[in-house]
Amino acid sequence: MRTIKADKHQRFCQENGLISQFISAKTGDSVYLCFQRVAAEILGIKLNKAEIEQSQRVVKADIVNYSQDTVARTVNTPRSSMCVVQ
Repeated sequence: MRTIKADKHQRFCQENGLISQFISAKTGDSVYLCFQRVAAEILGIKLNKAEIEQSQRVVKADIVNYSQDTVARTVNTPRSSMCVVQ
């Protein structure tokens, strides 16, 4: 649930020369990036794309191994113990 509409937020930032950053106090999304952007602005440093992407939150999940009896396979593909979502 968003308290302030995105278009109203963007308009206010543009009218007042402010940096726009959406963060979530509930989940913590983009909080680190917000602090990084404020510090870079104060120091006069421009963040590049790699620095911005690096500060994005990584989601980790456990890999579930179902027994062979419950999952029917039609193709015998090699399995990996790693999962990467980008």
